[in-house]
Amino acid sequence: MAGQIHYEVFSRKTPQAGWVLQNALDNRDVALAQARELLTTRRAAAIKVTKEVFSDDTGEFRSYTLLTEGLPEVKSKPKVATSAEPVCTSPQDLYSRHARETIARVLEDWLRRQGATVFELLHSPVLCERLDVSTNDLTHAIQKIAIPESEETGASIHEIMRRWTTLSEKAINRVIGDGRKKTFADIDLSGDIPAQVARIAQQPERAYALGGAVAKLMAVDRNSGRKLAPLTQIATTIAEKPELKWALDAIETPVVELFARKGGLAEILGGEVSIGDGLAFLTHMVSGDAIARLSDLDAAIGRALPPPPAHLEDFARLIRRGHFRDLRLQAFRNVLSELRGVKRLKPEDPVGEIDLLRAMALALTAGSQQQTEREDISEAFIERSKMLVSSTFVEGLTHGAAHCVEEIERILWLCENVVGPANKKQAARWLMSSLTAHRFENDLRDPKRPAGQRLQLLAHLQRRIAKASLSESDTEAAQGRLGQIGAQIAADIHLIPHILKGSKTPLQCMLALLSFATGQAGPQGALSEMAKAEVMKQLRLPDVRASLLGDPAALGQLKPLLVQAGLAA
Repeated sequence: MAGQIHYEVFSRKTPQAGWVLQNALDNRDVALAQARELLTTRRAAAIKVTKEVFSDDTGEFRSYTLLTEGLPEVKSKPKVATSAEPVCTSPQDLYSRHARETIARVLEDWLRRQGATVFELLHSPVLCERLDVSTNDLTHAIQKIAIPESEETGASIHEIMRRWTTLSEKAINRVIGDGRKKTFADIDLSGDIPAQVARIAQQPERAYALGGAVAKLMAVDRNSGRKLAPLTQIATTIAEKPELKWALDAIETPVVELFARKGGLAEILGGEVSIGDGLAFLTHMVSGDAIARLSDLDAAIGRALPPPPAHLEDFARLIRRGHFRDLRLQAFRNVLSELRGVKRLKPEDPVGEIDLLRAMALALTAGSQQQTEREDISEAFIERSKMLVSSTFVEGLTHGAAHCVEEIERILWLCENVVGPANKKQAARWLMSSLTAHRFENDLRDPKRPAGQRLQLLAHLQRRIAKASLSESDTEAAQGRLGQIGAQIAADIHLIPHILKGSKTPLQCMLALLSFATGQAGPQGALSEMAKAEVMKQLRLPDVRASLLGDPAALGQLKPLLVQAGLAA
């Protein structure tokens, strides 16, 4: 038997969302009108109206759908069930690389306040005691891990937090307990370091025990550079001991963390070292062998990449010997990070900055070990090139140029060393802006300077433009502008008539004309075409042909030039 009746209006904001009750009304027409209004005013993606009838027999409402309009429901893909097996189940699992990176992320602020690294926390009883009493910091860190894990696995967040809390307590108590048991030895840096490390090797967990001893040495200072000093001494001392390779591998972990630490690189390099010099030093660590080979071929690379200070050279030497591969990777990441940044490498020396980037690009590419590294290098230098073609950098680059030709040569140096089609295009715009300036044309047409010198300069600039790897259209435009100025200079001094009148022999005349026809003594363009036309005209003259045919040596001298000028096969 039917009883009370009412009508319910539902809506969905998006096709993926669930139905939400908007209203319950006694009037059917009002319910339908209100639902359609939600749809027409775009306050809902779909609407539904149901008739709810109360049954006296069952004591429950029965639902009947009267209206459904709007976008169809889109069911989200069901989550793929992930393994419920936790990543870390014992304190030892917290010492893996992935676990250390997670700890560094969730305890970043606490570690910064302590002036410590994750490695030190995992091996220092003092730091573990401090963390144990920092209840809020530890709880917040566990929450940062538990919430994403709960969303991914569907497990209870409270259960996950209990598990992580228990694990962290075990790990903290383990380190504190081992500290009380004197598990972590004191290393005397003035004594026999290899012998001390060999004694530590007798312990069941030798890497863990050595880590505790090293953490004591690192705890004396908050500065990354000074933390690195004892590690450098230990590493260089035991590097020649094959039986202590395990110890060298263990020491690499804190070294990498110091290089990866925020602000750590600046502290390691020293406050007085510029970003550019720091990158040069890191490049030695990444591609030291390649720099040595390239410097033998081009001394400018060696000058742009000076050798690192002693403490970094020690690590660079170890990397070259096949040790510290993770450190090399971290140094590589540091280099790419700085290249992608916005800071100038040599703020007071734009030309030197380009020289440095050129040397780094060659060294890093030559020393790259994988294709992915070469791709990362290319992307980083494309990003850096965007800064090089900015107006601020170009103004600094051209500032102080003695004359407009030097300004253009500096811009050409920029064109030759930026990478990426868009950056090449922008560099070409800067070049054309200088080439089309009246100052450049007036300077090149100044009669006070020897015309031959000016024409040779234009030819030299054309050859540099050809090597700058600009687009075909930009290359033609820039070379065409130089050719245009060259033709104007030739017209100013009546170059062709002067050659014809001043040559003593037909051979001398032909050699002079061909030097311009081939672009050696002047720029290609209108001037070279005029010189070619005059060469052909001279070859048709009987006396010239007779003179040349009578001198086989002269013909042998002219033939390569004729071929180069495209006048002979």
